[in-house]
Parts: sequence; C-alpha cells; structure tokens
Amino acid sequence: MRVVRICLLLQQLSVLALAALTGSATLSNFSSLVIFGDSYTDDGIHAYTPEPDANLTTDSPDGGRPWSEYIQQYTGVKLYDYAVSGAVCDAVFSPSVRSGVKQNQVPQFLADQAYGGNASLVDAADETIYAIWIGTNDLGPGKSHRKTVSDAASPIVDYIHCIYEQLDVLYAAGARNFVLLNIAPLNFAPMYALAENGGVIDSHYWLNEDQYSTNVTLVSEKMREYVALVNQVYDYQSPFQILVSDRYPASTFTIYNVHDLLSDIWHNPSDYLNGTVPYNVTSYITACGSACDSDAVRDSYMWYDSLHPSEQTDRILAREFVNMVDGNGTWSQTWTSPSASS
Repeated sequence: MRVVRICLLLQQLSVLALAALTGSATLSNFSSLVIFGDSYTDDGIHAYTPEPDANLTTDSPDGGRPWSEYIQQYTGVKLYDYAVSGAVCDAVFSPSVRSGVKQNQVPQFLADQAYGGNASLVDAADETIYAIWIGTNDLGPGKSHRKTVSDAASPIVDYIHCIYEQLDVLYAAGARNFVLLNIAPLNFAPMYALAENGGVIDSHYWLNEDQYSTNVTLVSEKMREYVALVNQVYDYQSPFQILVSDRYPASTFTIYNVHDLLSDIWHNPSDYLNGTVPYNVTSYITACGSACDSDAVRDSYMWYDSLHPSEQTDRILAREFVNMVDGNGTWSQTWTSPSASS
C-alpha cells in the first residue's frame, strides 16, 4: 500500500511538473534584484540603509566586477547584493567566523526593508527577483571535506535545509519570485580539479590540504559527488515544495543551472571566451603573472584564481541570467505554484 501511495505521489508530481514547468523565470517588468551569497557574488556592499555601507568593488574575487553588477548594467534594475566573501548558509556550523545567509545577510535585508527612510526596499513583489547562490564554502575545506564525522562541521542535509528555510523567511517578507543558483562544477576549479585538469594540492584557499589528503583524484572525485548530490536534491525538492506541498503559494521558483552552464564553458571554451591568447580553462589568471595584466588576455581564462570564475565568466553568467528573465533561458527550469496559476 505504501508503495502504491509513493507511485501515486510521483505521478502527481510528474503531471504538475509538466503543467507548470517553463524554461525561464519570466517577469514582464523586472525592476529589482535582491541576492544573497558568497565571494562568487560579493560586490562590496552589504547594507543599503540609510546609505550603502561601501562603494561598489572594482577588485572582487573575480578580479573585476561580479556578475550581479553586470546584470544591473545590462538591465538597469536596482541591485541589492548582500553576498559576503567567505559566507556559508548557516554560520552556526562553520569552523571559523563567517557571514551566514541565515544569521547576517537575510536579517540585514529585513532591516533594510523595515527602515523608515527613503532608501528602504519597497519594490513590488511581481517586479523583484530574490536569488541565492551559496554553497561553495559549505562544501569546502573544514565543512564537508573533513577526516572525521565528529568535527564541528555542517552535514550536507543541514546546508540544504538552511537554503529552503531562508526562502521561507523571504516569502514571509513578501518575496514571490525565487531563483536558486545551483552548485558550480567545483571539481573543475583548479583547487579541486584532477591533476590532468590543472588540480593542485595546498592552493591559496586550502593551505593545509595535504593534512586532509595528498590524493588529488580523491579530493576531486569527492567534490564532484558532493556537487552532484546537492544539485540532484535541488532538482527534486524544489518542484515538490512548490507544486505538491505548495510551500510558497502564488510564487515562482527557478533553478538557474549554473553547473551545466559552467561545465559547457569548460568543455567548449571557444563558444564563450573571447580573449587574445589561447583559451584556458585549467589554469588561472593569477598564476600567469604580468602576462595577464590586460583585459584582452584575461578574457581567455575561465578562472581568475584557483577557486573563483573570471570576470569574463561572470559576464556570461549575467547574460544568461538576463536571457532567463526575458523568457529565452536555456539553463534554467521554473515552476509556478498551483495557487499562482489558478
């Protein structure tokens, strides 16, 4: 009997998914982007009231401007970028002091939203996208990569729960259009890559990696499995939450598949990179010294350093995000809650 119920539930989910699935997070009037994350998105501003707490960075972890700023440039939307370098979803589980989307970023957004001055966030729900891209550090050294389960590090299940809990908070605050960027193919980043793909031990962001393992293949394959697991959970849990349990009534939910987009860049760099030297997806800009001082050369590289995408890669991420919102996305899936479409 239990098996029959499970089969019926899966059939129900499949039917709803076919009826509600689209390829893009289309908004007829996209005026604001509120985003949370880590160094992959950090633009140097972490609060917006009464005035922004810093100037837009010109030296972000991609060596230039992050993808969120390019979205603003391409569309003219108002950008509220709360991402902080080194952040995790839930700082309670972090082995070191870090910004948490749960403890710091979402609360700061709520504080800005409640602020009484003219700079407070009062954007219409049907014109605003709330995006989260977090996980690079949650799956990184000292967190998922550890020798024993007794270490004070967050298991993957806690990280995933944290993501949807933050969406709950944002929904309660009025958010109705969500974009969840899945985990990048970290096993291609030089910090985690196979040796034949430029992988290194004891990189800048994991100086004591040799204490964990000196086996580059083991580290790379473990990261590949972690990334695949988390992204699979996103693919199944997201439509379930919005279509079956109706966790977010009258809303849309999009998975922006940056994993497959970045993987395509890695496999087909000539389709994306446009620098003046041979395309390079295994090494990185900071490793080539003065030879990479010019933008024309940098645009041939997928990676800025051993962990972070280059500015050219970030331009591609921004371009495809805009295509997604315009209804022309090829790297996304969007589900609309039954209560929103009825």
